[in-house]
Amino acid sequence: MKFLLARGASVLVSASALVLGGCGADGPVVWPISGATDGDFPLSSTFGPRVRTDDDVYDFHRGIDIAVPEGTDIYSIAAGVVSEIQEDTSAGGMLVKVDHGSYYSTYVHCSEVDVDVGDRVDAGEFIAESGKASNGFAHLHFEIRKPGDNKKDCVHPLDVLPYTDKGAPTLEIGKVDMTTPLQPKVTVTARVGAGELDLRSVSVATYEADAAAILEGLVPLSERTYDIETWNRTYTSSESDVVIDDPNNEGILVRPQKYNNTMPAQEIDFTFTGLVGTVTSGMLRVRAVAVDVKGNKISVESQ
Repeated sequence: MKFLLARGASVLVSASALVLGGCGADGPVVWPISGATDGDFPLSSTFGPRVRTDDDVYDFHRGIDIAVPEGTDIYSIAAGVVSEIQEDTSAGGMLVKVDHGSYYSTYVHCSEVDVDVGDRVDAGEFIAESGKASNGFAHLHFEIRKPGDNKKDCVHPLDVLPYTDKGAPTLEIGKVDMTTPLQPKVTVTARVGAGELDLRSVSVATYEADAAAILEGLVPLSERTYDIETWNRTYTSSESDVVIDDPNNEGILVRPQKYNNTMPAQEIDFTFTGLVGTVTSGMLRVRAVAVDVKGNKISVESQ
């Protein structure tokens, strides 16, 4: 369902659109390229850890990338006021930021901008044309920032953008390294389908229990969590991205597999250290949990 695709037209939103489409506290929400509510999938990158496809370098990505030809129309995702325009960003192209009251939307790598600071815009209103990043990749980089408009305020855009919920991620426990029994290393793999790319967190807990024990209700020996939004708030610095772009920080090694918009799923390996183990390897049990933006959860256990 589209709200607006014509430049300079007025927005007309039906009651059914408010029910079927995205509708936040400040009104209807649409996607920035299609102007529709069913998503600009497949994305070429999502929010969080990734390996850049152009140079194989790990970095923490604070938005989503939508691969489109240069000159593609860009629409405001919701009603708001244009709060910032940058004409020449270090990432390449122009930037537009819109204040929606409870959050900000940011549109990066624009080749042309059709609004001015202070302009009021509606959901689906044309605001800019897409361009290229400094590496030549033609796409729109899109961010949601809340409650503030700093880099550390970036959250997963799917917190705001409407999309079809397809259920929880998949998760499996890989290697449980007991080389040092009291300090095990646990590797888990999370996979999210290309039609969502909405992973929020992965956690691992260790227990002292035999293979037949039910872990539900037991107190874990230790537990560690990689929450993507919390990671950004905690480790983003205004001076440098050295810490946030370190894939092995605070004893959690993050290894995303290469992903682009032709692949069926995104896959990320997480190796957790700093856990507490048992003297007897046969008494160590592990539970891993993955949660997505919608709150869907999957839990798996070792035997």
